[in-house]
Amino acid sequence: MLEKLKTLLNLHEKAMPPQEGSDYKSEHTTNVRDSFNLYNAYSLFECVNRGVNMVADCASAIPIDVGDKLEGYVPVFKKLYPTYRANNLHNLLNVAPNPDQDRSELLNGLVIDLLLTGNAYLYFDGASLWRLPVIYMKVKAGPIRLVEEYIYTPNSEEIRFKPDEVIRIKYGSATNPYIGTLRLAAALQSLSIIDKMNTYQRNYFKNSTVLGIVLHSKNLLGDRTKKRYAKELEAFRPDTGANKPIILDGDVTLDNLSKQTNKDLDYDTSLRAREYRVLQAIGVPPVLLDPGTASAINDNLKMFYQLTVLPLMDKIVFALERYFGIDLKLVLSEIPAMLPDDKSRAQSLQTLVNSGILTRNEAREELRYEASDEEFADSLILPVNIAGSANDSSQGGRPTNET
Repeated sequence: MLEKLKTLLNLHEKAMPPQEGSDYKSEHTTNVRDSFNLYNAYSLFECVNRGVNMVADCASAIPIDVGDKLEGYVPVFKKLYPTYRANNLHNLLNVAPNPDQDRSELLNGLVIDLLLTGNAYLYFDGASLWRLPVIYMKVKAGPIRLVEEYIYTPNSEEIRFKPDEVIRIKYGSATNPYIGTLRLAAALQSLSIIDKMNTYQRNYFKNSTVLGIVLHSKNLLGDRTKKRYAKELEAFRPDTGANKPIILDGDVTLDNLSKQTNKDLDYDTSLRAREYRVLQAIGVPPVLLDPGTASAINDNLKMFYQLTVLPLMDKIVFALERYFGIDLKLVLSEIPAMLPDDKSRAQSLQTLVNSGILTRNEAREELRYEASDEEFADSLILPVNIAGSANDSSQGGRPTNET
């Protein structure tokens, strides 16, 4: 069973369409149009691709600290693998989750699934963690538990998992306890309009910016003349470059069907506004993808981590914590955006040194400076209000020698 699963898991990264009879279309396809889903949007629309990849890349780079066992809690995996020792969990979560992937690749795919569908799935085989792409997963509701089984279909063969065999991560839904809520649900209308705008612009340039041609005549034209003009207009093909001359008789004039241009339609401004709405639905401040606003990037980057990346990674960490029964924490000190700038950090460390909390060398180590050889560099500095007075032992400090 496990060997068969590992063989099937090699199909992970292949962009296979949903199999007939799978629940993917009914559960995860958007209601914009039948053939439009968020995996298509991820492949076709730059704003979706850049926004989702930015969240996935930032999230997958955060290390996970593995702590102690949770007291009084029997983890899920112990029911399946009672002999597995969780002290291997650090390497599993931070180095190599399985023989074929590093942790960044696994988490990257997991976050993309979570953003595009509201759901993500992991399988632990007793030694390795494997991502089960949502596109191949079907959830079967149960009469007692929410989930009776998971049905995984990467090809024509089904693999059925019991609820405790799969680690599920999902965004909560107010109406459906079985599948998660789409982060991009609020932006589906914007995605539909972007799709139509891209189609319009593609056709606009395909026709050499000619929206349509109309013939004007002050005289009543006969059927034979109309047919002749129609035939000549058929030879005018901007999309192929076959722009043969059109011979006009008498008072017949040629004009564009529409007087509007892209400038009149304010196409770029409208498209940018729609793309910004999509980025906001993903949780990416548009300013981070706008090179002209570098002055505000630090504050927005910190907000991006606090409101988008960290809550998303917390969902993954909580699911792993529940499964393995180990206290897990995100290592925030490894996120440059969450650290204060050098000036603020130095001022903070100076306060800690003056308060007797850190030595000068400990503060220098935090700033990645070499240790100082100066006297008392490894000693705590006690403030006067803590050290007291050597002349008055009632104020604290070292008492005087009294006989």
